[in-house]
Amino acid sequence: MLKTDASCFPEPQTIVLLGIPFHDTSLSEVLDLIATLIACRRSAFFVTANLDFAAKSSKDVELQRILVGAEMVLCDGVPLLWISRFTSHPLKEKVSGSDLVPLLAKRAAQEGWRIFMLGGTDETLERASRNLKINYPGIVISGTYAPPFAPLHQFDNGEIVKRIKEASPDILLVAFGCPKQEKWIYEHYEELGVPFSIGVGASIDFMAGKVHRAPQWIAKCGLEWVFRMVQEPKRLAGRYIEDTLFLLSQLLREKKLLRPSQSSEMSKSHRTFGETPVEIIFWEGPLIEGSLSCLGEPSFSKQFVINLSRVTMIDSAGLGHLLHTIRCAWSKGIPGCYAAPSEEVAEMLRMTRLDRVLPLTPSIGQALEFLVRENEAIFIPPEFDVSGSTLLLVMPANITKQNTAECHATISGEWRKRPSLRTLQLDCGSTHSMDSSGLRLLVKTHCMVTEREGGSLELLGVSTDVRNVIMVAGLENSLGILCRSKANNTRFNDE
Repeated sequence: MLKTDASCFPEPQTIVLLGIPFHDTSLSEVLDLIATLIACRRSAFFVTANLDFAAKSSKDVELQRILVGAEMVLCDGVPLLWISRFTSHPLKEKVSGSDLVPLLAKRAAQEGWRIFMLGGTDETLERASRNLKINYPGIVISGTYAPPFAPLHQFDNGEIVKRIKEASPDILLVAFGCPKQEKWIYEHYEELGVPFSIGVGASIDFMAGKVHRAPQWIAKCGLEWVFRMVQEPKRLAGRYIEDTLFLLSQLLREKKLLRPSQSSEMSKSHRTFGETPVEIIFWEGPLIEGSLSCLGEPSFSKQFVINLSRVTMIDSAGLGHLLHTIRCAWSKGIPGCYAAPSEEVAEMLRMTRLDRVLPLTPSIGQALEFLVRENEAIFIPPEFDVSGSTLLLVMPANITKQNTAECHATISGEWRKRPSLRTLQLDCGSTHSMDSSGLRLLVKTHCMVTEREGGSLELLGVSTDVRNVIMVAGLENSLGILCRSKANNTRFNDE
């Protein structure tokens, strides 16, 4: 969950394309925002998302959740820019990582900002550093590190974090490729204390001269991908074919979003009053470009529910407004929830797959139950039950970077003080979200249990979204998942 001080700068308007929230901003504005972040000394991460990001996030719920939580999601692709022109709010311009990084380096040399580059190979980092110092005299490269290639859950994060903290950079450029770089940044950016972090993919290869960028006229025509594929056909041809097929299928899914919505109705809202612990707000009418300013916002001083049952239509800007509102709540640590979406809203959320990541319930009553769970302490000690040779632990609602250390301490403590047991069952029936740190917790737990002769780990009641995180990492077979019904989960439906 994103928790940052949003007072440094106002968030640009957000629109949703292909299930991704894009912020409407320009390259020059992004550079100014980065300067503000560094002046504020506030940790934040940006994402430059292209068509491949959209295709990957459609299959990877953790990546989509990270995109919703990022400080800024920038449009890195002319095709996405073209698509935005069919919506009610066209984006200003393409802001790619390969365009941003050179300008960022130039600004860093002028301002004395310190840069750390993470990822790639030692040779690539050395060449990139040398070229940056030649092209931008005075630039400060405070450190570089190419960790050994490994799956994300096997990284030596202690060593990586130690090197970055010792270098004390203002800017962190991570080149692990999507989605590994975004998942790593999301898990560690707050701990690192670096004001600005961003995944740059192939940009370090560009800076090192290993891969050449397309001429400007090719890039402006939206054909930069062809230029890159000619250079690396074996690596990129299959990916581009998959991305194109995804684009065509998703455009068909989102065809209702790809036309400006019009309505003679006026948007309005009202709220319940009184000394209640929960603020309940009703949004009514169209949630479309031009009407969003009529909607009442939560006070963000206490938990809230927004009832969407009377929303008559919604467009890409309206979806962006839903995300903006919940992000504001997350930034202040206030639990919030959307409830009872009308069929029009529910259909759009399904089309864009945002129903997987937004706090959303079918009714007000279920929303209040959801807030009770969310308002509890970050870490809820698992309940346990010992029966025969089995230890059963009931896991909390969220298994994320905020509570995995405490979860591991409890799980390992309960298991180790019962040396005669052979089976550990983790009941995930109430768990609706998990990130890569939660995945690492499961891997560590699996290793601990199987060290005991005949030991086995079983996951029970695994939700669709938690299962997705495990399957994307390719660990479903090794963790012994048993999928059972989740009758007590009001947020997500099991398969």
